[in-house]
Amino acid sequence: MFRGYFFNRIIIYLAGLFLVSLGIVLCVKCGLGVSPISSVPYVLGYITPLTFGTLTMLFHFMNSFFQYILERKLINVKVLLQIPVAFLFGVVIDILKNAMSFEANGMGIKIILMILSILCTAFGMHLMLSMDLVQNPPDGTVNLIAHMMKRNIGTVKICYDVSMIILSIVIGYLSMSELIGFGVATLCSAIFVGKILAIFREHLSIKCKPYEKEQIIQRHKESR
Repeated sequence: MFRGYFFNRIIIYLAGLFLVSLGIVLCVKCGLGVSPISSVPYVLGYITPLTFGTLTMLFHFMNSFFQYILERKLINVKVLLQIPVAFLFGVVIDILKNAMSFEANGMGIKIILMILSILCTAFGMHLMLSMDLVQNPPDGTVNLIAHMMKRNIGTVKICYDVSMIILSIVIGYLSMSELIGFGVATLCSAIFVGKILAIFREHLSIKCKPYEKEQIIQRHKESR
């Protein structure tokens, strides 16, 4: 039962990782702008030969490094474990982006893809955070800032997204003197992903209840 408990958590965690990756790719495919969390890698894709997935992976590495600085720990296992997660994100995003070769034609299809992107991203983040395993680096940054400032995670997520949008706009104008990847989907993602995430966190629990977890751990100790 103890092994099954952790196996289920890992499966749900990977499902969350897949959904967040899917949400990022769907936002790119909708053609109405990219999600805030991927705005910086997307802009950098226009000025470097690296793939979108690779740039996303490097962006995640930078988030892990930022957490390392904030927590001020010489050896931070929690942050170090984010490195393989960042690598997995980059791989999954490139696979999904290559697999989705279609182009969104018509405003109706574009809006549907944008809404699906927001829902997938928010629910995927909720799954990953609920499993309390290794955090997606950007989510880990948001969660750490929310914890240190004692603020609602949804509110901090919105502020984080807005800061990434501003950074991507600055990079775009400095490098090519134009606005890249910014659109209505960018604004909607910045506003609604955090709000929907906060709703999921408040009303949808997907982890074992404390007493169930304690029973599982106790049985595991007794069986040894």
